[in-house]
Amino acid sequence: MELIEARKNERYTQQQVADYLGISRVTYAKMEKNPGDISLDDARRLAELFKVDVRDIFFSSNNN
Repeated sequence: MELIEARKNERYTQQQVADYLGISRVTYAKMEKNPGDISLDDARRLAELFKVDVRDIFFSSNNN
């Protein structure tokens, strides 16, 4: 599952997620484009927020 898809499934805006992480919206938007650059701590927080496995943050389902 891609990060943008996970966010939209939970009906969050980029700004809401950025606020949750304590970062700017622009920084979060960059995470969506390149999830490989996300820290493990941020990935864990995103996985909790989006109710997905942390592996889903780094590996989209179409890469299996």
